[in-house]
Amino acid sequence: MIRRRRFLTVTAASTVPLVAGCTGANNGGSGRDGATVEETSDVSMTGNQFQPRNIHVDAGTTVTWSNDDDFDHTVTSASENWDKDTNVSGEGQTTHTFENNGVYDVYCTIHGGSDLSGMSMKVGVGDATIESPLGGDSGGSGEDPY
Repeated sequence: MIRRRRFLTVTAASTVPLVAGCTGANNGGSGRDGATVEETSDVSMTGNQFQPRNIHVDAGTTVTWSNDDDFDHTVTSASENWDKDTNVSGEGQTTHTFENNGVYDVYCTIHGGSDLSGMSMKVGVGDATIESPLGGDSGGSGEDPY
């Protein structure tokens, strides 16, 4: 009986952090396939992928996309809650200020699709939660396509 109580006590104490980790919003946490949401306003375009692929910012924040490759990418809206379609030449940058809460989908028209395949990402703004963060670096081959 004493051993059982010790076992239950240890088990209950060791599961509390796991349960607590499941109850929070996905802003700054992790999702399926080890996908994470990072609190940053700086995004790198490299190896045919956005890094990080999921970010969270406060409303009114300007996000900067920097093309670290020597070939073109685009920053293009894939959701209807915003409008952007900007070509970013190698070593170039573009910005967008997100004024309203929400989740904004982004893709590169050259290396991704509006269905968020290939080179794509999500931006969570304000109190919005990215329910299904994009995983890993799928779609980015890391090779120069030219």
